[in-house]
Parts: sequence; structure tokens; C-alpha cells
Amino acid sequence: MTDPATILTIETIAANAWPAAESATCDGWQLRSTAGVTRRANSVWPNGDEGALPLATKLAHVEAFYTARNLPAIYQICDAMQPPHLDHELAARGYAAEARTHVQTAALETMLARLPSLRHYPAFEVEVSEEFDALWFELYCISEAVSGAAASVRRGILERIATPHGFVVLRRNGEPAAVGMGVVEAGWLGIFSMATLPAFRRQGAARAILRTLAIWAQLYEARRAYLQVMAHNTAAQRLYAGAGFATAYNYHYRVKQSDARSC
Repeated sequence: MTDPATILTIETIAANAWPAAESATCDGWQLRSTAGVTRRANSVWPNGDEGALPLATKLAHVEAFYTARNLPAIYQICDAMQPPHLDHELAARGYAAEARTHVQTAALETMLARLPSLRHYPAFEVEVSEEFDALWFELYCISEAVSGAAASVRRGILERIATPHGFVVLRRNGEPAAVGMGVVEAGWLGIFSMATLPAFRRQGAARAILRTLAIWAQLYEARRAYLQVMAHNTAAQRLYAGAGFATAYNYHYRVKQSDARSC
């Protein structure tokens, strides 16, 4: 079982790695808003409590904050939530649980031991950019079928990342094939935005990107990695298990049943 301090650490740095356009504080909670694009950037991070307000007042403040922005009130819920009974309270108020997600961790040493060396993939070339990479973003949007206003908002999220981060582009025989992103903070590598173009899937591209990110993160003295994978995405879980990842804890969102948002 993962200790509460580690869960809080990961949740804190994961929030920093996906920064919202707007963030307001409410007695230890963070209220995030980013034009409704992605749940993480448009939900309450309820993992702190300064003890200044009763829960009912905080819940009312959250409702008012999101109503003013024409967004549903969504909470990202994990074992670090404050107060500990928040999930039950939200369920009683008619909020449904959605998007169950595994947070998985692995030591970089384990990743490097399990993932094949890039010399086993002579057709692959990888490049890491520590600045926003327009080609990387174009490939990501194509792979994930993101376009228009949603793409613009996602780009803004990526451009706001303040801690060291790397955008990996993988080419196969010179042709762009896959992407991934790493964000380093507090000795942890966060792995995000893994995507492979359909024509290049199941050829080892994702494993090559994971290995590249692990090597890159060591330059910033990272020792462990974390990632978030949807509970229903069994194919991705098999990939990550092969790289040494195991589930440390879970989170889900609480939202009114009629409201649906992208992960």
C-alpha cells in the first residue's frame, strides 16, 4: 500500500505538470479552470485543508466558481482528499464517479533494465526537445484526433509547464511515428501524452520512447517515474507492466451524472 505522503507528493507534482489556465484557492483546495478541456485542468484538486471553512461552505464556493465559468463542478478524488469523507459526501449530493484511473510507478533503474536498448531498433531515431515542439504537437494531435479550439487549449497547457520537461519525437526510417512527454520534479519523472500514429503501432515505438524518457530524466536526477492510465485501457497497462510499472493508487472524478468531459 502506498503511503499517504507519497500519494500527496505525486498528486502535487502531477497537478504542476498539467497546469490549468486559471487556478483559485479555497481553504487548501485548488479550483482549476481551462475552458473545459480535459478533466484534470477543469476540476477541484481537494488534497489540502487549512481548516478555515466548513465543508458545506467550500462545496458552495466550488459550485459558484464553476457556474460562473459555465462549467460543471468536477472533483479529482484520491486517497489524499481532504476531508477523508469527501467522496462519500459528493456521492450523497448526486455526484457520480467517472474515469477511474490507475496511478502507476516504477524505478527508472527497473525501466532501463526491462526496456530494450535502442540499438535493437535500428530503424528508430529519437529526439528530445526541452522547448515546445510544433512537430511534436502536430503528431500528438493527429494521433489523438484533437483539433480546433481543443488543440489550442491543450497547447496552452503544455506551454505553461514550469518544471523541466522534454518532448520526445520518434521517427522510423526518417518518418515521424510517435511522441511522448516527460516532466521532472522532486526526483520523479511524470510520463504524459504517449501517442503513436496508427501505421506504426505495435512495433516497439512506445517502449523506445519510455526508455528515452528514463535516460533523459536521469539528467535531472530523477529516480522514479509515475504515469496515469485509465482503468479500462488494458493494452496500455500491459505495455507499462512490461516496463516495470505497478499501480500505486487510484483516482476518479466526481461529477453530476449528466455532465461528461474528456479525460
